[in-house]
Amino acid sequence: MNILRIIPTLNPVAGGPIEGAHKIDLELSRRGHQVEVVCLDAHEEDFLLAYPARVHALGSGWLSYRYNPRLVPWLKENRHRFDAVIVNGLWQYHSFGAWRALAGTDTPYFVFTHGMLDPWFKREYPFKHLKKWLYWPWADYRVLRDAKAVMFTSEEERSLAKTSFWLYQCEEIVTAYGTTRPPLDETGELSEQFLSANPHLAGKRLVLFLSRVHQKKGCDLLVEAFAQVAGQHGDLRLVMAGPDQEGWVKELKRKAHALGVGELITWSGMLQGDE
Repeated sequence: MNILRIIPTLNPVAGGPIEGAHKIDLELSRRGHQVEVVCLDAHEEDFLLAYPARVHALGSGWLSYRYNPRLVPWLKENRHRFDAVIVNGLWQYHSFGAWRALAGTDTPYFVFTHGMLDPWFKREYPFKHLKKWLYWPWADYRVLRDAKAVMFTSEEERSLAKTSFWLYQCEEIVTAYGTTRPPLDETGELSEQFLSANPHLAGKRLVLFLSRVHQKKGCDLLVEAFAQVAGQHGDLRLVMAGPDQEGWVKELKRKAHALGVGELITWSGMLQGDE
């Protein structure tokens, strides 16, 4: 098959969808499928070079919405080359642009929501949710309605998505997102490499948080829970590995120090490659 992926950015700092797309496209290519990606990144970005498929970077989009007038014409001109199109994520122009170019054509598109219809946002950010309501009926509602299918990674995610907006219509699929086996470390070289950069963790038992540092991820709850058990286990340490997307780390560090575990938590930032 010839498959096109539409995604707002391939920058690894943006989180799990990018890493997932990278691994999935690597496997699709290994199985003989032809994969191309169109994104709204500047074409000179270094991270594009590491992607395992042909990338069409149309240029940085406008503001956080990433509006790019080149997207729809590009899709209309090239859609005939693809058997299927995968749209990763909502709430930015790449999804609406996909609908504008592909709805009603013989090129089917599928949408991976990546949790972006979770009612958590509705509860925690009611003002932002109201703004999304102004956008929803004429944009992403139509994106989902006209998709060949909308993909969720669990039954709970699928059922929760229905509760965010009352105007909701789509064909739904629950599918595993997949995992990648960790690299073999028979000689301990990878462990040594990590510990050489973090010598204070040598000989300790590690609790690992590996994700974006974001309020939805419950980092504050993890710090509180860790504080409850750390005193009972002197060799226990918490490693918070992930990009700080909201400037939240300072507040979390203050919480950790107030709970007496500030020195027991390592904030490593985003880790890449062997590290």
